[in-house]
Amino acid sequence: MKKLKTLAELERDDLRWKILFTCFVLVLAGAFLDHLFRAPHGKEAVWCYSVGAIAFLGALWAAHVLRDGARKDGVLESLDLLVEDLSIGDWGD
Repeated sequence: MKKLKTLAELERDDLRWKILFTCFVLVLAGAFLDHLFRAPHGKEAVWCYSVGAIAFLGALWAAHVLRDGARKDGVLESLDLLVEDLSIGDWGD
């Protein structure tokens, strides 16, 4: 049987997941900035993209646990930024 939590425990769990979400998003933002400004190559690129992918999944997971659709949508929109950055551009570019 599942034990019911008190309001204080629920608030503490919510705060813990919000902090975890924030940490994952900061790591994801750092990976994006590293990709954007430094354009890593070789092993450095593998580390950058691996850490970014783990942070992306962690942020999605934390947003799911928080049941916050806005956070989840924000993390998913980061993929749009990556696709835009990796696109080959228009013919006129």
